Amino acid sequence: MQRLFVMFPDRAPGIGLLWLRLCLLAALWPAQPPIGGIWLVCVAAQALLLLGWLTPLAVPLALLGLWLQGAPWPLLALPVALFLLGPGAYSLDARQFGRRVLERGPPPKG
Repeated sequence: MQRLFVMFPDRAPGIGLLWLRLCLLAALWPAQPPIGGIWLVCVAAQALLLLGWLTPLAVPLALLGLWLQGAPWPLLALPVALFLLGPGAYSLDARQFGRRVLERGPPPKG
């Protein structure tokens, strides 16, 4: 996962990416009563986007859900932008796959 996203920005850019995830989550909310598979795809994408977990899997699900709902073409740019930018620092992806500080232990004796 770390190779998919160069970094997980925090502060203002991270809040912007969190806002992008929340806007995409709101766009997936169905305007009409849910119909079978569309509802399941949208709920799965919404859960993953809300947590910011497995974003490379959540974005195609969101794109599929928007397409199945008949969303206008400009709205389909939201998942593409999120896929290209990444989930940001305020996500489970950043917690799980983000950069870590490695500390060297004492040298081995012997």
